[in-house]
Order: sequence, then C-alpha cells, then structure tokens
Amino acid sequence: MDAKDYMAGVFDRASGTYERVGVPFFAPVAAELVRRAAPAPGDHVLDAGCGTGASLVPAAHAVGPTGRVVGLDLAPGMVAATAAEIERHGLSQAIALLGDAEQAEKLLPGERFDVVLAGMMLYFLPDPPLAVRSMAGLLRPGGVLAASLLVRSSPAEAELLALVERALQPYAAGAGSAPFQHKLGAPEDLTGLLQGGGLSHVRYADVVFEVAIEAGQVWDWLWSAARRAPLESIPTSQRDEARAALESSLTQDRYVLARTVRFVTGSRD
Repeated sequence: MDAKDYMAGVFDRASGTYERVGVPFFAPVAAELVRRAAPAPGDHVLDAGCGTGASLVPAAHAVGPTGRVVGLDLAPGMVAATAAEIERHGLSQAIALLGDAEQAEKLLPGERFDVVLAGMMLYFLPDPPLAVRSMAGLLRPGGVLAASLLVRSSPAEAELLALVERALQPYAAGAGSAPFQHKLGAPEDLTGLLQGGGLSHVRYADVVFEVAIEAGQVWDWLWSAARRAPLESIPTSQRDEARAALESSLTQDRYVLARTVRFVTGSRD
C-alpha cells in the first residue's frame, strides 16, 4: 500500500469522530485559513484535502451563491461527511468529490480557481512540492494558495504525548505519534515550497490555538484524527485494557495545550 492509500484509509476510518469528541481544533484553524485566503463573492475555491468541510463551509459562505467551492479528499468517509455538511447548510454552490488534488485538472477539466486551500494536509503527502505545483497550476493569474500546518506543540502537549507513549507502549509502538511524511516546520521550507510551485508574494504567520482536553477525552481525541494510526495496531480485545492503562497514567484532570499553526499564502503572477 502506498503512502496516499495508507493515509486515505486512516482518515476514512477517522471520519466518524473527526472534530466530534468535544475537543475543537480543526474548525477554528480552518476558519482562520479561510479568513487569510479571503475569498470574495463570486470566487471559485478549491479545498484540497477538505476533510469534513471545516474550510469548505466558511469558504462557501464567503463566495456566496454566485461562487463555487469544490472540496476534494482521498478518504470516502471525509467526502461523505463534507457532503452532509453541504446539504445541512444548504450550500448549492459547493460540491465534495472523491479525488486527489494532484489530479484535479483531470477531475475538473478546464476549471480554474481564485483560491486553493490546503488545510493541515501538506505534511501527510509523499511529495509536497509536486502537490503544490499541481494546486498552483489550477490558479487563475492573481489567485491565492493558502495552507496551514501544525508546526509547534507546547511543553504541555509534549508531556501529555510522552505519558501516552509510556502508558501504551506495551500495546502499540509509537503511540501518540502522527504519521507525517514531512515536517515542513521552518519558514524557509514553506517559502521554498510555494516559490517552487511558481508562487510569489509568499507570506506566513504563526497563530497559537489553545486546545482543552479533559482526562476522560484523551483516548477518544487520539483516535479522532491521524494519531489513531499507531493505535489501530492494538488488538480489539485489548483496547479497553489499553484505554484503562492510559487513563490511570494521566496526572491531570484537564490539559490545556497551546498549538502553534503556521499559515502561509502565495499568489500566482
């Protein structure tokens, strides 16, 4: 199984609980990404790696009924969740499609976009430069690509994940880790990535988001997104035991984690 198929499977299985365990993070990050990309009424927007629609919904509201928003995701469960959000919000200008953003030109022949969103997804890809070149190629002149990445966790999160690692080590190797293909943590990494895709006027900004997790939510939080990947190796028969071991190891009733997200934008000349 190649890296894309693997990650599509992880997020497909996470789609039922993604951002639904009472620990909001992706939704506020997505709202900030759309704010920075600044789609205007009537614009066409591509949301690459749309997940459950956290960016797509505010983008669709921003472009209004005269605009168009296309969400693409490799995980069928995520596409289904986004389609449900589109219907729930009555967004006739939006659609969710199963597909690879690198192949968007084949899926959407002749279509060009004013904005491409790449929220919290570039570091999961096996070839980020190829993905950026592909997405940037879908932009109209003057169009904007906007991406977000988690680049720094707080000492509190590092401490929590170390507790997770120790408690779950007998059950799963690498517990608490995320299957990133690339770090992309330095500003020069992102600048080079976007410039290599033919984009200019590259700007970035770091924003800190606080995530509050009750001790009883930690297990579900780990399972709700990419950190579920190593936990899936725990046999079903041992998962209750593993959860009990984790929860007995936690030293606080509540954890407040400061997570630094880097937003980067670039425009096509």
